[in-house]
Amino acid sequence: MTKLYADEALYALLCKYLLGEADVAERQWVDDWLNSDPDHPGLLSALEKLLQEQPHIIVTPADTERAWQSLNARMGGRTVKWRKWWMAAAVILFAAGTGLLWLTTRSGRTQRFTGPVVAQLKDGTTVQLEDKAQLLVLAGFGRRQREVSLEGKAIFNVTPDAARPFIIKLGERTIKVLGTRFMVDVAAGKKGALRIHVDTGQIMVTDRRSNDSVVLSAGMLLEQQGEQVPFRIAAHVADASGQQLVFSDTPLSEVLQTIEVVYHVHVTADAALLQLPVTATFTGETAENVLASIAFMTNADIEKKDTVIILKKHEE
Repeated sequence: MTKLYADEALYALLCKYLLGEADVAERQWVDDWLNSDPDHPGLLSALEKLLQEQPHIIVTPADTERAWQSLNARMGGRTVKWRKWWMAAAVILFAAGTGLLWLTTRSGRTQRFTGPVVAQLKDGTTVQLEDKAQLLVLAGFGRRQREVSLEGKAIFNVTPDAARPFIIKLGERTIKVLGTRFMVDVAAGKKGALRIHVDTGQIMVTDRRSNDSVVLSAGMLLEQQGEQVPFRIAAHVADASGQQLVFSDTPLSEVLQTIEVVYHVHVTADAALLQLPVTATFTGETAENVLASIAFMTNADIEKKDTVIILKKHEE
């Protein structure tokens, strides 16, 4: 087994820490290290500045030693002894302003993207990662299968390939897609809240823990608030981020279901109102304004009881 020398292990761990790739135990170790010596915060700050300001340089294995010596020089001349085995073991790409790090081990099979960045995958798929989102492209991607793992928020534009469906792993949850554009937002740890919006095409979302499965098509929004919680589905969502809702002769029952998922409110209505058609477009409106407009269109009154909003048929 390869042995890490102290300086080599330290700088590798600090890079992981700054790029949000360290696990809980590693983060705790770095925190303790920072508090153990008054010079340590300055060392970490110098390394962070380097990662943020380094121009876009792709370092080949042959140039790795030169890159590490450059790192050492820019950190104030601290001595770092890099071994030949370490040069062969890692190739690092620093990209200023993107937060992107590829750390390819000797197997050369795994890629990690850290947002904000647009990741271009081998099959032509693009993934727009938001700040601190992490995408792991699994071994064999593009040859045997198309599987990735995601933590955080990203927009996928997937290249169609019926023979090799695109798979996104979210812990016990999985998204399967043949070709479409959609947004995924999964909380840290891959076990928390999940939010998916489909722009075009269709995807299938499954959760092995709850044995829940659903097919989403364009304009549909899925939310799951935590582990072993059923999916909540809304349709008629043109833009999830901008809260754009488009209804065309849509039964009030569907309209209220969409409002509940988008605005996280509990809404109900008299049975006499539920089948009334609603035609309207709302963009960036508050829940109160949307419900007021719908109440006007359906000749209803709005009442509140505890945390529930009720649309009641207006009595003359």
